[in-house]
Formats: sequence, structure tokens, C-alpha cells
Amino acid sequence: MSNGRVKVGFIGAGTISYLHELGYHDNETGELYAVADPAPGLAQSRKQKWGAQKAYTDYKELLADPSVDAVEILLPHHLHLPITLEALSAGKHVSLQKPMAISMDEGRQIAAAAAGSDRIFRVVENYRTYEPYMRAKAMIEAGEIGDLVTIRVMMVRGKGQGGFDTPPAAQSWRDDAALGGPAQSILDYGYHVTSIVTYFMGSIDKVNAMSDLDGPEGFTGIPAVISWRHTGGQYGNWNMVTAPDMMVRTSYYPLDEWIEITGTRGIIWINQCTGNMLGKPPVEIYRDGEMRSYSDMETDWGDSFRVAAHNFTDAIVNGTQPDMDGEEAVHALAFALGAIKSASEGRDVKLSEM
Repeated sequence: MSNGRVKVGFIGAGTISYLHELGYHDNETGELYAVADPAPGLAQSRKQKWGAQKAYTDYKELLADPSVDAVEILLPHHLHLPITLEALSAGKHVSLQKPMAISMDEGRQIAAAAAGSDRIFRVVENYRTYEPYMRAKAMIEAGEIGDLVTIRVMMVRGKGQGGFDTPPAAQSWRDDAALGGPAQSILDYGYHVTSIVTYFMGSIDKVNAMSDLDGPEGFTGIPAVISWRHTGGQYGNWNMVTAPDMMVRTSYYPLDEWIEITGTRGIIWINQCTGNMLGKPPVEIYRDGEMRSYSDMETDWGDSFRVAAHNFTDAIVNGTQPDMDGEEAVHALAFALGAIKSASEGRDVKLSEM
């Protein structure tokens, strides 16, 4: 680390790397120093486009570079375990793209390695750095809606108006359960939801799910209705549906989600995230017989990646722990895999089973 700035290397330069790179444009504590990807010419082209200093086709060379302080691992899910272990062993701080792993055993191995290391480790969860969610969280902590009772999440996947599509090469490994894990909509996309509901409501005791685990192709595990109970006694519900003819206004993926959180005194709605389907104020609150709306915040989903990268490099400089640490990431993984197990076996699943 020179001049107080963390030198970060990207391992993986696929589509999602464009969003992670946003975090190094105006980052006072970190810089994007190196990019590694085995695809011919890709790392070099990203290096030139992004102004990085080094490009590698072999990630092992990046890990061996003594100038690299930290890595962002942006790879297919089956590679998360081995490369995270290698990165920690090489003395690098690690930011790991979600989902943490494709099995509980892999997740626990990662968490154990992180706990035994003196390096900072986190599973990046950009929903936790999306400003409407952060604003709602601050309202809850200030007691605006009283004690929490329930949370409801709705996600619609349609056809995007704007935004980008997943390239065929990136989709092909997701369609292979050995590489991408089971039920993509619950484990891959759904890791966002499992992370954000625990962000608002705390840890989860048990889950019950109904889902089409085998379809549709390219986004398995949808439609789904997933319900759960938090350890604090609150309840939650998460609905997912695919509507291929529904237009979704988006700059990113062709989906959007909205959340309703009910307390003993009021209700908070967060009306957009990945897209902007509803066209409503991003945050609304009902309390004391009145509705209030809040629009004075950044609502671009891409900005959440910028804030997440800043949180990572700030934490390294300051010696603090950013969201999500290994223990919390394992819990979110257990929630997602527990939901898949419930849908497969047709019963409630306690997360302690996982």
C-alpha cells in the first residue's frame, strides 16, 4: 500500500466487473491496479480502458505480485472456494462476489480460512450499499415504524427496456449446477435477497419454500414463494415471478424488486432497486395516519457498487470489518440453500440443519 491507497486486483473481467470498476473512479483509499482474466486479450483491454497498471492472463501471477494488496474475486461460483483460499494464503485482502459458495461445506471452508487469517475478508453485497435501503435502515433504527413485525419482498423478471443482457458464455456456466450451483434465482440472484432481509430484520430460524427448481431455462427456481421466521420472532415473505412480456425500465438487468417492512407503528416501502418499474418515490413511509415520500437520494443501482468498493478499501486502511463477514455470509448462504431444500423436500427447513 503506497500513499495510503490500497492497490486492488480484479480476478475476473466479465460483465459484472464493469460495475465493480465504478468504485475506483473517485476512491480516495483505493485504486484498481491490476486485472487478471484468461480470455485472450480481455485483461489487457480492460487495463487500457480502466487505466490499471498491470494485466495478467493467469490469476496466480496477480496473487504473486507484491504490489497487489487486495483482490476482488469476480468469477464463476465453483471457483470461489479455491481462489479465495489461495488469495488469503498469498496475504491478500479479499472481496468475494456473491454467492459465497455453492454448498454449505464450501462456505464454511471459506469462513474458517478468513477467520484464521489476519487479512480482511468480505462477501460483497451491493444491496446493502444501495442508498434507498440504507435510508430505510436508518429510519428503522431511529424507531420511525416501531418494533419490526414483517418484511415482504417482491421481484419481477421481465424484458428489459435499456440495460444489458447476460452474454451466452456467462449464462452457460450458470446453467450447469456443478459450476453455478442449484436454482439460480434463489442462490445467485436470491443471495441479494437473503442478505438484505437479514440486514433489515436479523438472523433467520427456519424457511419454507415452493418453487419451480427446474425452470425456466436460464433462471431456474422461479416462480417461487418463500416464507421464513426470524430468530427474533418476526416473519418474512418473498415472491418471485417471471413475466417475459412485461417491460422493465432498467439500466442493468431486466428485473426489479420492491420491499415492504411493517412495524408496530408504521410501514416503510422501498419501491425500486435494480430497475424502476413502479415510477414511485424510492422510499415511502406510513405513520400516524399520514404518508410521507422521500426522493432526495441516489437511486442508480450501479452507484451501490461504487459505495461498496469504497467501503472495502476504507476498511482495509482503517482496520475495520465491512459487510458481510464470513459468519454472516454463511448464514445468508444457509438461508438460500435452506429454501432450495425446502422446495425440494416439501417441508419447513431449520437453518440449523444446513
